[in-house]
Amino acid sequence: MRYALLVILIAFYSFRFSASGDEKASTKTEVKKESHEGHGDEKSEPGEKHEEKEEENESVGPEKGIQESDEKKGFKLSPEALKNFEIKTVRLEKSSPWTLPELVIVRSGEEVNLFRLRDGFFKRIDFKQIKRMGSQVLISSPDLQSGDEIVSGGLGLLRIAELSAFGGLAEGHSH
Repeated sequence: MRYALLVILIAFYSFRFSASGDEKASTKTEVKKESHEGHGDEKSEPGEKHEEKEEENESVGPEKGIQESDEKKGFKLSPEALKNFEIKTVRLEKSSPWTLPELVIVRSGEEVNLFRLRDGFFKRIDFKQIKRMGSQVLISSPDLQSGDEIVSGGLGLLRIAELSAFGGLAEGHSH
């Protein structure tokens, strides 16, 4: 039930921000050229290279809840979305390893990650759990540095925003 509410909230905020957004401001996904079969394109021969069409992500743009997305940096939320998602963070001090509350861990299927906030961008990253100490975990990650913030509140909505920002699909496309 709670997850359904989160999905509804994301859809509402995406619609709310996109209704006032400029169509030209939408970000576009990268154009990829690949060599493989099975697209049903009558003009292509099996094994022939083809170019995928650019697709606009209507969930991302300057006047939307998700203002920017970049596969390397992550995604940036609007001030309104930050407030409504009730994002809370823990700032990393000193150097690795870091002790964090266990509630910062994001589990999605088989994946176990953290959300890092750096330069206004949220990015889900991998980490190594060194030790568990009650409700605390000792972790390390090459994707973390002193001064980064780890998200400790609003994780469910943040995960949904990430799926919306990047299409929720594996990289590439399926047949």
